[in-house]
Amino acid sequence: MRIGELSKLSGVAVETIRFYENEGLIPKAARSMNNYRSYTDSHLKRLQFIRHCRSLDMSLEDIKLLSDVGARRNEEACKVQEIITRHMKKIDEQINALKELRQHLGLLSLCCHGNHANGEPCGIIEGLNSGACCHNCENLKIKRSGKKAETTKSSTS
Repeated sequence: MRIGELSKLSGVAVETIRFYENEGLIPKAARSMNNYRSYTDSHLKRLQFIRHCRSLDMSLEDIKLLSDVGARRNEEACKVQEIITRHMKKIDEQINALKELRQHLGLLSLCCHGNHANGEPCGIIEGLNSGACCHNCENLKIKRSGKKAETTKSSTS
């Protein structure tokens, strides 16, 4: 099958299929006489595997490791458990960071006094500007990676 058909059947964009091929996530497709890529059902199955792993928020690096282990079957099957365990730990860290972020937002929402008609400034904006509405605000800065931002203390020497 050609790349457009594979894309349609798998739900993966043509550009993404080419990217996966270049990154070694799927095997290189054979080339026909007119130099078109020719894909097989094994490519479709591999793309479905990748999509399932991506739906579990696995990195392409981990997907490649899982694919490699799967290709060798039982030789290094214990690595699969290590990858899954590491991924679950990462998710736990993200959950904790999100809980902390939610707590921070909850404290910030308490700054709203809802009295905007008389020209009072928005309490939430004021709280964001000053950090006054949240305790330990500096420690609640969360990066997208789920890790706390490093804080720098200015020294007054």
